[in-house]
Amino acid sequence: MNISDSIHRKNKGKAASLSLSSASCLDENIKKGGAILLGAQRFDHALRQGLPKAALHEVQAALKDDTPCASAFCLLLAERCRLSGQKGSNPILWVDEKQTQRCRNLLYPPGLVELGIDPNRIIYAQATTVIAALKTAADAVRSNAVVSVILALSGKNPRGLDLTATRRLSLFARESGVTVFLLRDQLSSLSTAAYSRWQISSAPSRPLEANAPGHPVFDVKLLRHRRGIEGLSSRLEWNRDSRIFEEYAPDIGAVPAVSVFGTDYQEQRRRA
Repeated sequence: MNISDSIHRKNKGKAASLSLSSASCLDENIKKGGAILLGAQRFDHALRQGLPKAALHEVQAALKDDTPCASAFCLLLAERCRLSGQKGSNPILWVDEKQTQRCRNLLYPPGLVELGIDPNRIIYAQATTVIAALKTAADAVRSNAVVSVILALSGKNPRGLDLTATRRLSLFARESGVTVFLLRDQLSSLSTAAYSRWQISSAPSRPLEANAPGHPVFDVKLLRHRRGIEGLSSRLEWNRDSRIFEEYAPDIGAVPAVSVFGTDYQEQRRRA
């Protein structure tokens, strides 16, 4: 399954109204009040039982071409968060700014449905500047009217994004319980107050029966974590029906885990 086609599309015309029925089976590993569980049991265990909801998490695309994949990963984490808490009826807010929107295509509702996400539960907001986008995200987190906020920003060092701004978002998230995802379209070493920082890249999927397109697959690497479990990495597959991530190659070992790709990460990606 091509994630780029799934969540982004160049057509800027008005999207048709779509609906999505709830999954018939929600595993127990989605239902943990204060944490986001991915669903892959050994991976969640390595994370010490999930990611805290009332926090800021940063998701970075390994390469520019991996931006749609990183975007999908953010949206799926936000969906897991929505399904597992008491704010299931609250929407997900996606915020970006004009420069970011020029660098990426718009969210594509039919593709979101294919991922198992109801487009009607996503509110899209576009700000004129990074400062305005940060303010919009902060106001939404403080309002407690959404279940999570995805703040998508372009570039290694967007003007206005700094440690102070992310500390403010982190504080508001802790107070309101709203989860915040800072989505970056490229790797950056900029200091932030994020509880965790992730590197995401696309991976080939396995075809289903009759050679149908397979489930989305993500190469996931934990770059930083406040509880000191950096280095965790694995290949995860998203199951739309059960709404969970499953380990594509479940061999993550002890914490911190050794990367399943060894040391030559880029070479492994080229061979895939």
